[in-house]
Amino acid sequence: LRKGQMKEASEMKYGDKIEGQTWDDIIKVMTSATVRFELLSTVHTSPVTLDVQREGGVSTKGPRGGVFVMYNCARLHTLFDSYERGVEKGLYPEIPDGSQLDFSALKEEGEWLLLFNYIIPFSELLDQSGQALDREGGGARVNIKTEQICKFLVSLSKDFSSYYNRVHVLGEPLPHLFNQMFCRLHLLRALRELYHSALETLNLPPIRQL
Repeated sequence: LRKGQMKEASEMKYGDKIEGQTWDDIIKVMTSATVRFELLSTVHTSPVTLDVQREGGVSTKGPRGGVFVMYNCARLHTLFDSYERGVEKGLYPEIPDGSQLDFSALKEEGEWLLLFNYIIPFSELLDQSGQALDREGGGARVNIKTEQICKFLVSLSKDFSSYYNRVHVLGEPLPHLFNQMFCRLHLLRALRELYHSALETLNLPPIRQL
């Protein structure tokens, strides 16, 4: 059911191009990652409830959360791919080191929300989600709370999507606009690294295209 949904969504976006082994492989990876994300979104001591009779196909406690996370991770890849093509065409210079930028140009509330609510607390979340507990008789048991990471990624994706839909990151190739653009790219590059690290923790691949 999930594979059918992925194929249908891809056909709606890309049309007749959804043919051949490459697309089959993409849809297979997307399907696997989505199902695994949904299962990992459930607390490991709780049962996973599947309702395959409901309208719209299969549902879990976190329906389509994995798709939304993967989609926003892919958006970041597309953004930086577009920037690199702009550099190759001579539209933009290379991103300078952060010490050369004036980050007061980040005036959007959403930019500081991404920094303080997600990028800065991420390492602490990882510490909390994987705790080693000593047990009698020697050794340790690791309690992995994958649902915390999944919930964090879904929340991040909602706030990032809202910001990305509102703000045009790659502006006109005019020198007086470069500082703000580069500040935003630095922020979003850190966000992309966060996505990749969090997905790697869940043993899920960062998907480049949806």
